[in-house]
Amino acid sequence: MNTTTLVIGATGNVGKELVKILANHGHPVRATVRSTTRTDELKSMAVETVVADIGDPSALKAAMNGIEKIFFVTPAAPQMMELSSNIIQAAKDTGVKHLVKLSGADADLEAVTLTKWHRAVEKEIERSGIAYTFLRPNSFMQNIVNFNSQTIKDHGTFYAPMGDQGIALVDARDIAKVAFHALTTVGHENKAYYLSGPSAISYSEIADILSSVIGKPVKYVDVPDDMARQAMLDAGTPGVIVDAIMELNHLNKLGKAASVSRTVEEITGQKATSFERFVRDYKSAFIG
Repeated sequence: MNTTTLVIGATGNVGKELVKILANHGHPVRATVRSTTRTDELKSMAVETVVADIGDPSALKAAMNGIEKIFFVTPAAPQMMELSSNIIQAAKDTGVKHLVKLSGADADLEAVTLTKWHRAVEKEIERSGIAYTFLRPNSFMQNIVNFNSQTIKDHGTFYAPMGDQGIALVDARDIAKVAFHALTTVGHENKAYYLSGPSAISYSEIADILSSVIGKPVKYVDVPDDMARQAMLDAGTPGVIVDAIMELNHLNKLGKAASVSRTVEEITGQKATSFERFVRDYKSAFIG
């Protein structure tokens, strides 16, 4: 009999896709939610939901009752370490056997703030004695939908301080497929996987692909760093997060995110999703 898998972050880019895959394959799933989370979609898939804030250790322990395997995501914020520690300690206390953490590309290098946060969490998991799998994806293709689709729909333009170096963007659905295999098959314990798409493409190339697939001209505008920083601050993004994002963008501009991995195909048996395929699947998000 399949044991229940706990998904912490079941409404995020990767978590929601993982829940679908687990449920579609007949694996029992429990998802932590906030008291304000809409759970209709989760319940329609027969997913068990439990209210548990990751800032509440006692609620996490209750959510982990009877759980052996957990997939978790924590916010990319200074409190990442504290919130992750709550999860790790609760997992130790309840006898969880395997933690699958959504980490970040090059976490092992600890070159910038975000990778340092991720690696600090990874190190605590390593010390915990619990078997782990670290998923270290490149930037998500879904970010183009989440952050740029509205201006593409409105006036066929999107804006980002990304320069024009290639980035090996990865589809969150592919990350979820890898997570599924890590949770349901053996051989992934105590491994770290860098995950990317099948090729590195620049934002100008992204614009060209969008234009071709949706049938209207799309233009990419490379925003100066100072303007991008101020826009995020004006939108209420905390300064420490703005600094962390700009550090990551700087690495992208230097071509440090262009590395292509075949790990998605090696683990899932399916080729990583191309950006063109992604746009075809999400076409309605870009059409006004």
